[in-house]
Amino acid sequence: ITVECLRQKPYRELVEQDIQPARYHIAFGPVVDGDVVPDDPEILMQQGEFLNYDILIGVNQGEGLKFVEDSMENEDGISASYFDFTISNFVDNLYGYPEGKDILRETIKFMYTDWADRDNGEMRRKTLLALFTDHQWVAPTVATAKLHAEYQSPVYFYTFYHHCQTDTRPEWADAAHGDEIPYVFGVPMVGAMDLFPCNFSKNDVMLSAVVMTYWTNFAKTG
Repeated sequence: ITVECLRQKPYRELVEQDIQPARYHIAFGPVVDGDVVPDDPEILMQQGEFLNYDILIGVNQGEGLKFVEDSMENEDGISASYFDFTISNFVDNLYGYPEGKDILRETIKFMYTDWADRDNGEMRRKTLLALFTDHQWVAPTVATAKLHAEYQSPVYFYTFYHHCQTDTRPEWADAAHGDEIPYVFGVPMVGAMDLFPCNFSKNDVMLSAVVMTYWTNFAKTG
């Protein structure tokens, strides 16, 4: 039905649509068609319905940087009201059931507040970044790794902390989503390019050599 509907639409109507991407979750994913994807991927993994291969999987320290990028230029971090609003907006966008929302909001605020330094705006931004990193990347990645390990698949898990220095990256930012890529492909050995406009140092070159060794050794021998 959807395909037939699309075929009847003028192309201009399609290309002129203002599509708002999802803010806190992926807007599309696997279609459970009963054939190629016979069930929800998480259920399939829980049942061990996947091929038993070695897996190299991991996360970067600050994967969720894009979710706090509107505060990147503020040297003082974020205010308490902004912190509260962002968490409330996060909960409202992700959880459609009104029951329990207040408890969920307060629980998240409690868990991601540094109570030893609660009035520090920079620390608020750091813990907010940790929230988005945990929700979007760390939790699902750890769950995937555990499920593979439970079915005796060799699992190698890493956490990447380093990122190259750029003129646009604030000093407080950790390694964000994709920051490991230039090191995996040896970019520091070649030098800065449009895609990676970094100020690569000798340490970056050495780290890239180590990362490539780890990755290629995994590909060769697991």
